[in-house]
Amino acid sequence: MKVKEIRLGNFVLYLFVWNVVLAVDAGLSFENHGMVLSQYAKERPRQFLRKLDQADVSQEEEEEYIYDTDPGDTDDELIVRQKETKSTTSTVSAPSVVTSLKPNVAEKTNVNPEEKQGVDGSKKKREKMKAVINKIVAFAPEANVTSGDDLDPDGACEKEITKICDDVDQGEGRLADCLSDAVSESEDSNDDDAPEISDVCREEVFQFKISRNSNINHNIPLAKACKVDAEKYCNVTWFFGYKQGQVISCLKDVKAQVTKPCKQQLFKIMMDAAVDFRSDPMLYEACKGDANSLCKDTKNGGGRIQACLRDQRMQLTWACEEQLFKQEMENADDVRLSVRLFSKCMPDKRKFCKEVEPGNARSKECLEEHREDLSSTCKEEIDAMIERRVRDFRLDSKLRQSCENEIFNMCAYFGDLDDIDTYDSSVINCLQDYASEIKSEHCKNQVKKYVTLASQDIRFDVPLAEACFEDRQKLCASVAPGSARVIRCLTNQRSSLSPICRATLFDEEVRFSENIDFQYPMKEACSEEISKFCKDIPRGNGRVIRCLQDMKNEKGFGKTCQQEVASYESEINKDYRLNYRLRTACQKDIQDLCPTVCQQNDGQVCGGKVLRCLSDKIDDVKAEACIKEVNYFEKMEVSNFKNDIILAEACRQDVDKFCATVEPGEGRVHKCLRDHRKELTEACRKEELLLEEKEANSIELNVGLMKSCKSERQIFCKEVQAGQARVFRCLAENMNDADFGNNCKYQIIYKLQRRQANWKLDPPLRKACRADVNNLCIAEDSKDSEEGLVYKCMISKVADLTSGCQKELGRAVHMAFYVWQPGAILTKECDDDINRLCLSKRPNMAQRPGAIGSCLASILEKQDSYGNLRLLAATEDATREEAEDVPIAGKLSNQCFVLADIAEPPNMKQAFESSLSIASLASQLASIEGTTGLPLTVRDKRGSLKGLSLTGWVAMLGMAALVVLCIYGIYMLFKRLRGGLNGAGYTVVVKAQPK
Repeated sequence: MKVKEIRLGNFVLYLFVWNVVLAVDAGLSFENHGMVLSQYAKERPRQFLRKLDQADVSQEEEEEYIYDTDPGDTDDELIVRQKETKSTTSTVSAPSVVTSLKPNVAEKTNVNPEEKQGVDGSKKKREKMKAVINKIVAFAPEANVTSGDDLDPDGACEKEITKICDDVDQGEGRLADCLSDAVSESEDSNDDDAPEISDVCREEVFQFKISRNSNINHNIPLAKACKVDAEKYCNVTWFFGYKQGQVISCLKDVKAQVTKPCKQQLFKIMMDAAVDFRSDPMLYEACKGDANSLCKDTKNGGGRIQACLRDQRMQLTWACEEQLFKQEMENADDVRLSVRLFSKCMPDKRKFCKEVEPGNARSKECLEEHREDLSSTCKEEIDAMIERRVRDFRLDSKLRQSCENEIFNMCAYFGDLDDIDTYDSSVINCLQDYASEIKSEHCKNQVKKYVTLASQDIRFDVPLAEACFEDRQKLCASVAPGSARVIRCLTNQRSSLSPICRATLFDEEVRFSENIDFQYPMKEACSEEISKFCKDIPRGNGRVIRCLQDMKNEKGFGKTCQQEVASYESEINKDYRLNYRLRTACQKDIQDLCPTVCQQNDGQVCGGKVLRCLSDKIDDVKAEACIKEVNYFEKMEVSNFKNDIILAEACRQDVDKFCATVEPGEGRVHKCLRDHRKELTEACRKEELLLEEKEANSIELNVGLMKSCKSERQIFCKEVQAGQARVFRCLAENMNDADFGNNCKYQIIYKLQRRQANWKLDPPLRKACRADVNNLCIAEDSKDSEEGLVYKCMISKVADLTSGCQKELGRAVHMAFYVWQPGAILTKECDDDINRLCLSKRPNMAQRPGAIGSCLASILEKQDSYGNLRLLAATEDATREEAEDVPIAGKLSNQCFVLADIAEPPNMKQAFESSLSIASLASQLASIEGTTGLPLTVRDKRGSLKGLSLTGWVAMLGMAALVVLCIYGIYMLFKRLRGGLNGAGYTVVVKAQPK
């Protein structure tokens, strides 16, 4: 087959077209196998190179495609790309290369196909190439190159060369590369078409590579491509002396700075060493003893020896571990250099990462992203790779590059990136701790990737894996790693963990609380819900998690996701620090209001104590964001009893006894417990009462009321802000409207009647009377009674209450009459009066809210008729008995009179206050009458005041005029003392006596 070489400097450009490649008989049939050419080039670069090397191409075909290796950006990758311009494919004669050859090294020769194959079709023997001495790189030892720098075609591989590589020209390692590819293919046990390679031939290929890579002058293509770079970067033998493999090792160290042709040849060297550790002289010298003792039964090739050594890293000598680490770090960029991983993950790569170009760790990242979907053999290799990376950040080239400043400045890493002596497993953990302070987006993304991995698998969380090693063996030995299973197992047995494991686990849980991506079970269970309900919500700061919480009761929200969200809420309510949004919003208020509530040590959870403290002191919380988060927590409490850790513990037995069949959520268990209120244990009863106090503050905390009054709130109280029972009061005031629904009305009436049990269930009253209760009724309040003891105490001492408390108490009693029912706690003293004076005439009156209260108010008004007879009688020194003897039809009993008097509605109060003013004026007029003897008032036969006489009116006007005159006189006196009557100042004029 005619071969055409095009030289551009030392970089070989191979040109091809589709019809030539289709003619090659290496199984590259696009029509039959549907393989894309570029994909074939990525996955089998050496075979592809060899096919193109043998292609017969024309000038026109040169302009179609170009084969190139492009590791320029540390990619070390092979790609096939279309030429952008014709000018880049021009044939250029190669410049002369300085060599010392005795005789000249064998150049590649054009061989006529007829010379290879006889007339009868039999294979013809290859010509023997003469040995030459090569010293292209002057400071490296000269090399005796045989067979044109290739395998001997008549050697141990004669059969394989004839069968597999007969169309490959000898020279510059082409036959060796051909068989090396065949050896790699033969490693695939799942490939029925894999070539058969004898062990003798396999070893001959390996030995050729070993010999070739021991001295740069043994490898003619490498020596040509890297001559200038070697002189520039690696000419140190004059001082240190020469050591086998030293120049090649140096070139790999400065790979990022060398020319592209040199990079291409170095990549081949690295591939050889990745397959057989003996091809790397430095690695072989350091590890041959360990390999003989630890891996003596392991077959050479396929990267097996290196894998065996890594599996027994703790038993390696220091020199071997260092060289092994160095090779692993050099090979980290390209999946093809991880031979075992590449071979085991090739099917998965084709399935999930078909379009991903090799190099720069792109293929590895793609496989990492599909970890849960990979085949078991590939996943095992990927997990092992990640586990090594998390223990030494230097094995991740992207992290090293993206976070270089943060590693050295933020984490104070002073080691050498290439020296195993400076190993530091804490760097990745440090970057995670300070993730919020990292400015570089590229670095942030890399750090986030590691937090995500740590949240999925305990093996990828070094601090947790080390702290909980024994606990894991003891408590979770049967739990397979991955999918956060081990972490969840440890979490569920938190109380049984050792202190160091419990503390480390808690710290990691706090870290994982920030992002849905770190909540692996919930993220997997809710993938559809996230796409449906939260697709526009950015990740981070707990935003997507909060979105799922908000939407969990929406139609179309999956049951599995609901369960995961409920489990998450139950977990975060065990300790405020597990609630990212509340922790960050309330940090300052917690320090100010609840500093000693929970001792934060040994990973012990606070058990809801801090959350309870914030809830109790909500009026003192300063940060608006914190108030919102506390309110949100309270919503979770009233919705699901499990979210209130203290209540759940107190009511565990009661729930099992009375509500075992009730599904948690939407306040159902709370309702069940309250239906059995009188049968609850004392601890559970008090916790439910405390929760009712919180519910009373805002309608949004009352699940049943919110549900029943949704439309009424929109119609009557749309502009009323929630909090301090404002919405509830608005609904109660509009309860008798014709458009008010019966379900909502029932809920309002029930809540108003329930308020009578304990004064704390009435927020305005609680706020206005807190000080009075502490001073006057502290004993009754300490009992947490539900029999209205504090109400009764305040009623009995109403005269001693502050005006604000009196007003709120009157409103509370008024509302109790508004929804009167027989036997109600506050109003039962009036039951007989109501039956006698109100219901006897109108039996249906009680069915209408407010009717009973109006009836009592009317009776009270009649009882206090004639301008408040009792006060006037007292003014005229009449006895109380005389006042009570006034004939009034249907008088209230003394106890009911007190309640009705306290509960007078606002209009009655205004009238009452007006009557007090009139009574005071009448008292003054009576005093003047007694002194002057003038008749100022008009009275009836009983002596009651009816009005003023003419004299009285004149006296009133006179007094008013006197008051006005006094005020005017005071004003004029003030003006005179200020220096002027007309409001203008005055000027002093001084006249001089003329001389």
